[in-house]
Amino acid sequence: RKPDAQLRSYFATIGRTSTYLIRPPASGRKNIEMPTYKDEKTGSWYCKFYYTDWTGKKKQKLKRGFKLQRDAKDWERLFLEEFANAPDITFRTLCQKYKNFKENRVRPSTLQSQLNTIELHMLPYFDRKVIAEITPADIVDWQNHLLKKGFTAAYTRQINATLGMLFKFAVDYLGLARNPVKSKICKPAPKKVNFWTPEEYKCFSDAIRDNIELFTAFEILFYTGMRKGELLALTPGDVDFQEKKITINKTLAYVDGKYTIQPPKTPKSNRIIDIPQFLLDEIKDYMAKIYGMDPDDRLFSRSRVWLGEALTRVCKKIDLRPIRVHDLRHSHASLLINLGANPLMIAERLGHDDVKMTMNTYSHLFQSHREEIIEKLEKIKF
Repeated sequence: RKPDAQLRSYFATIGRTSTYLIRPPASGRKNIEMPTYKDEKTGSWYCKFYYTDWTGKKKQKLKRGFKLQRDAKDWERLFLEEFANAPDITFRTLCQKYKNFKENRVRPSTLQSQLNTIELHMLPYFDRKVIAEITPADIVDWQNHLLKKGFTAAYTRQINATLGMLFKFAVDYLGLARNPVKSKICKPAPKKVNFWTPEEYKCFSDAIRDNIELFTAFEILFYTGMRKGELLALTPGDVDFQEKKITINKTLAYVDGKYTIQPPKTPKSNRIIDIPQFLLDEIKDYMAKIYGMDPDDRLFSRSRVWLGEALTRVCKKIDLRPIRVHDLRHSHASLLINLGANPLMIAERLGHDDVKMTMNTYSHLFQSHREEIIEKLEKIKF
């Protein structure tokens, strides 16, 4: 529609302001006569009217250049009815407000990850656009632009979800009329879980046995399934040698150029897990070689890249199929499944939010035991 297009063009010219426009009272709106005027010099029409901004101040709007009187009236009506309740701020300003809102509500590493995503994939595209002007069609164009970059389906969906959260914040707290992020960007790719068998892990652990620090760290990862950050935040006080348990209640994160200890990924990540005696003995032997270690000291005072660099180097040296450090978590789950552990036990041990997440991730491993289960059923018939 022509008036609508003109209105959007007009908003683009005032997008650098931070004014909020307030919708006029609904009662009688349809019966209000929109005053318009004719410019005798150009023969075109223009509209001039007052509105109230978010501070309560009255301001005047003037828009020229309409060929028809009804176009000027339509433009004013669209301004008041479609945009009067929407914040007239740019996308960049929205991002700053979102950052201020989230700073004390989420983990620093979570916020940092979201801000990095915004900086890389959203600001270059939307930047100075007024958020009230961004339409679902604009979002689809942005999604098509993103899809051409060839990211994984999981990462692409994560970026799209972050944009959706930004606009949801604008709807919930800034008065935006609607969230333009409506369509899903792509289908989720089937999850592929990579892991080492116990035999493969033994080849790796044998190769690092002479390095007691590295050996102990990877033993804990493989036989507990804890996350890398959780391992690097462990202290001697977290290990209960009497009860044979490890308490996981923190993680090491890298935020704003420095390492920091913060709460685990989710509430369920706060957990206490049982560990075998041989692993306790290995931890005790390692701690005995560290002089003057206090209960609150980190067991492994290393950076987050330490484990990954070591894994890559050793795999190349012994010609072993490489995996990610995080895949040792999957390796532990696979080990538990082969030992007959049920999904609930695995979920609690890994710190999953619910059993559904466990089943979605490892369902194919459980399915591999179907034939074994049938054989056992056959044997109980008498």
